[in-house]
Amino acid sequence: MSWLSNANPVLVKELRGRMRGARAFIILTVFLLILAVPTVLIYLSVAETVRYDPFSAGQYIGKSLFIGIVSIALIQIMIVVPGQAASAITSEKESETYDLLISTLLPPWKIILGKLVAALAYALLLIVAVIPFMAVSFLFGGVTIQEFLLALLGLFVTVMLFGSIGILWSVIMRRSLAATIVTQATSVVVLLGIPFLLAVFAILFLSRSTEPLWASSRAFLYLWTMFLSLHPFIALGSSELLLADGQTGLFFPVAQNTIPFIPVFDRNGALQNFMLPQPWLIYTIEAVVLSAVLVFFSIRLLRPLDDRPRRRRRK
Repeated sequence: MSWLSNANPVLVKELRGRMRGARAFIILTVFLLILAVPTVLIYLSVAETVRYDPFSAGQYIGKSLFIGIVSIALIQIMIVVPGQAASAITSEKESETYDLLISTLLPPWKIILGKLVAALAYALLLIVAVIPFMAVSFLFGGVTIQEFLLALLGLFVTVMLFGSIGILWSVIMRRSLAATIVTQATSVVVLLGIPFLLAVFAILFLSRSTEPLWASSRAFLYLWTMFLSLHPFIALGSSELLLADGQTGLFFPVAQNTIPFIPVFDRNGALQNFMLPQPWLIYTIEAVVLSAVLVFFSIRLLRPLDDRPRRRRRK
């Protein structure tokens, strides 16, 4: 641990502070309890539904458990991790140690990365705790190792993206409560705003009797899929539909896609051989790029607090 302390002492301090008390273990216990109860309920309801079909019951139960566990874990992680990241810098401001922190010889990028990596390390602990629940679905079948790995990748990428959002608001705000509220509000805007905009856009432009000419272009499909893949649930759910249809490559043919969110208007066979990247691949690239941009702005905005009272201008 000495080499890590010399490389980034902020990271070591944050890791020790997070794991020293009982709060981290209480959050982990509540996290697993919230995950376990819906898992049992999903199993009971699905088993009751398919009890008259013994040949495909196992695969149906396994697939339902897998999708339910990943969805519930993703929701919990998007609530816990951004909230913890949002208090990374504001906690220093509230305890009046912020100016001492940034006045050290540590560059701003080490401070921000130390805070962010500590939050991601705890998120990684939560993701590892989800693996035994996900492994239960393998006992019933219906889930491939590729789906398992993509689910883990989706969870980690989502944690990285929304953790970076929390760090940025933690640098901007002065109170942990305000930073947490704004961070959670940003998450809600992303989760609800993207489907709302997609629905409005589809009603205004794609529900006509004759579709517009630009709706059958490759540029529109690329932009539509990129915007669609910004939503973690839509990106991972669409990838699950493609994997279930046998599309296991990095690209899939547009003409054979089974995603209801991607409208295909093929004029004269222009899109017959057109390939699009998998939604999970687009989401991963977008999340990495956006996280890098958010971390960059967090580093640039890390400045000393100006608490001096402003003098009123004399008339």
